[in-house]
Amino acid sequence: MGALAVLSAERQMAWLHVPTKPLTTALLFWIVGWPATRIAIWVDVGIALSVIGDIALLGRGRGAFLAGLGAFLLAHLAYGAAFARVAVWSPHVAVVAVATIAATAFVLRATREGTVGMRGPTVAYGVAISAMVIAAFATLGGPLPTAPLAAGGAILFYASDASLALNKFRRPIPHAAFLTLGLYWIGQIGIALAARGRL
Repeated sequence: MGALAVLSAERQMAWLHVPTKPLTTALLFWIVGWPATRIAIWVDVGIALSVIGDIALLGRGRGAFLAGLGAFLLAHLAYGAAFARVAVWSPHVAVVAVATIAATAFVLRATREGTVGMRGPTVAYGVAISAMVIAAFATLGGPLPTAPLAAGGAILFYASDASLALNKFRRPIPHAAFLTLGLYWIGQIGIALAARGRL
């Protein structure tokens, strides 16, 4: 399903892309399975918001983009809430925090000219996804056995969104769909698998 979504994005086949993109994200519910823990419940909330974001971003124009941005911002807050429940704050978290904040500042600066009129929402989104990545890495060394999947999934999701922002607001990236959608779903799979961990 994901391959069809990427291919249809590359070939600009809207008739195929419109159903396959949100359906691919919805399949993540199957990976999580029955939400037997609070972490899984929060991850399911994040997946649901991601599906809403996917649908919104299928539209055109500023309104559709801001709606999608808002849905994904809330998804990152949900994922962050899931990870914060099993976070262990240690020196490596501070290192990740500094690196993530620096990367976010770079992306926001690089896309500044293209986000005129939307800088408030894009900065808020940058803060939310950065917090999610930091919380995911804070699970390492804690009680969650699937913590590496959470951290890996979060950083891939971050890389996907960074590439999407640069492609949309800085300059086009050749075959961007392979990067933006590919990393997005691989990252989301990592987060979904992390939610299966038993404490």
